[in-house]
Amino acid sequence: MPTIAKRVVGLDIDLAKIKAAEVVRKGRNRLVTRLAMQTLPSGAIVDGKVKSSSDLIQGLEALLKAADFNTDSVVLGVRSPWVTVKTHKMPAMPKRELEKAIEYELPELVSFPIPSMRDVCYDFFVNSETEQEMEVVIVACQRKNLDPYIEVMRQVGLTLEGIDVPSFGWGDLLRDGKRRAYVEASDGQTTVQVILDGVFKVLRMVPLGMAHLREGVQEAFQCSAEQAQELCQKHNLDYLLLEGTGSKRLLRAAVQQFTGSILQTLDFVRAQERAASFPSMLDEIVLIGDFADLEGLSEMLKRELGLNVTTLREQELRLEFQIQAPGRFNCFGSALALGLRGLEM
Repeated sequence: MPTIAKRVVGLDIDLAKIKAAEVVRKGRNRLVTRLAMQTLPSGAIVDGKVKSSSDLIQGLEALLKAADFNTDSVVLGVRSPWVTVKTHKMPAMPKRELEKAIEYELPELVSFPIPSMRDVCYDFFVNSETEQEMEVVIVACQRKNLDPYIEVMRQVGLTLEGIDVPSFGWGDLLRDGKRRAYVEASDGQTTVQVILDGVFKVLRMVPLGMAHLREGVQEAFQCSAEQAQELCQKHNLDYLLLEGTGSKRLLRAAVQQFTGSILQTLDFVRAQERAASFPSMLDEIVLIGDFADLEGLSEMLKRELGLNVTTLREQELRLEFQIQAPGRFNCFGSALALGLRGLEM
């Protein structure tokens, strides 16, 4: 078991940025004491894998120097196509027997070969159970994809308290337990997770993120990547879709694919739950990540889905900011979730 840390940094590494949140437990309070972000060179992280350890090390060292964290304890987040997240039903059994049964069945449940149990990292939790049956959520990946991250943490002097899937902590950020879908658009991918009455239903990752939106803005406005980023920060979605003298094909396709991935995921859960509509199944959608700060996105999704759509900034969080909360902190959602999870480990 990892050691309990009263102060921990949630470390969210995407293909273009490192985002970090230092969280402190003081009695019953959970306080955010620092937030930091560092850009990574193109190609440092590809498909969630470390392709340039030196670039990642330099990025982390720059972030640590600028942020001046009060701890070297970190919880690292991984979310990538090479991480298998799967629900699996099994007969009810004691925990010791369950651990052995999952190890036995794991090769049939994951999406990659397992020559030896030494080649895989996995964990699980009981999602729901009755007297006869239990449903477990299994998370697994090949060790070779994690080892480079672990080695980088060691080289920069960080103590790795744990490795987690950030989305499993999103629900813990909010004070009440509404039926929610969470949508995070990071730089390289969109992640959709549905939790109904505290029970995990689905986690879907789509290889479409803010990078694709910026490419569309570049084409529409015939501008540089930096100018596209500035346009996304200064203007709302309708302006981006309607203005600009260049082709809007890529931009419209990115927005349509983003909306379509959410619709498909929610429709999958609706069919499983035999719900008549999205509003009868869900209370709201919460947007997390870089895309959440794009003005007009919430309104567009509300029209498309018929659901209330909010962001972390509009929610009542279980965390309090000891620092001045930035105007845009939805992009730190996964880092905050990882930090909060770290306090409970």
